[in-house]
Amino acid sequence: MVSIGKLVSFDGSRGFGFIRPEDGGPDVFVHVNDIGLDEDELRQGRMFEFEVTEGDRGPKAVNLSAVGGSHTGTGGRSRNRDRGDGRLTAAEHTRLITELLLDASPALTAGEIVTIRERLTEFADEQGWLDR
Repeated sequence: MVSIGKLVSFDGSRGFGFIRPEDGGPDVFVHVNDIGLDEDELRQGRMFEFEVTEGDRGPKAVNLSAVGGSHTGTGGRSRNRDRGDGRLTAAEHTRLITELLLDASPALTAGEIVTIRERLTEFADEQGWLDR
């Protein structure tokens, strides 16, 4: 299964860290020996595409590759402007809210992020701000 997520921590001296998936699932363990990248590419806050496998202690990321600008906080806004209607799709809204929450408070758990973004999406839909 391929996922996209943000590296929220990495201990270079111990060679491991965690990625917070964009879909709000649990943080995924990542070890330098399993990723296929140089350790210097593992910067906190960077977005990665990765495969999830089951490790000894839970989900583990393998085969990482850095994700470019299409998954940063401004990518969705520029696509929305191209549409010209000022509204976001529900998927764009969810992605942007996830990025904003991770940037605002990296200590939020995946469950907290899911709860907050679901409520914000409901609110945005009630206000007619989403393109459904």
